[in-house]
Amino acid sequence: MMSEKSYKILFFGRMFLGLIFAYSGFTKLMEPVENFQGGMAAYEVIPYAVIPFLAHVIPWIEFLFGVFLILGYLPRISALVLAGMSLSFVLLIAVTRIVTGSLPADCGCFGEGSLVHLKPLQVLALDVCNALIGMHLALLKTHPFSLAAFLKAKS
Repeated sequence: MMSEKSYKILFFGRMFLGLIFAYSGFTKLMEPVENFQGGMAAYEVIPYAVIPFLAHVIPWIEFLFGVFLILGYLPRISALVLAGMSLSFVLLIAVTRIVTGSLPADCGCFGEGSLVHLKPLQVLALDVCNALIGMHLALLKTHPFSLAAFLKAKS
């Protein structure tokens, strides 16, 4: 049985991960898609043919699954999707550094108009933390203070 402290830590982990991704997706959705396309192209390792598709899809995945995680709707699936996204970002940073020898000055993670602008190593640290939090949340069978727990209690 989990202690109340464990429940609070898990709740805050879920809020942290959900808010990071919901904000990231929202800020990109509020800007022209070309801004995000330019940010992705700056990594120089993503095939140009897939950038327009990814620029349209990634912000929606970030926003929707971030909101789902905040609400606790499909928390395990949402956490798994966001952990997978974080791991893919870690891989992108690593491959870019290996192939090009450098990294873009701005990650493009939160859009150009965002209040948040991180340096590559800050993004790497954040993505590793996000992946670990997401994987931990995805493995949990119950999520306290969530819509899923509320709906389960009602049935």
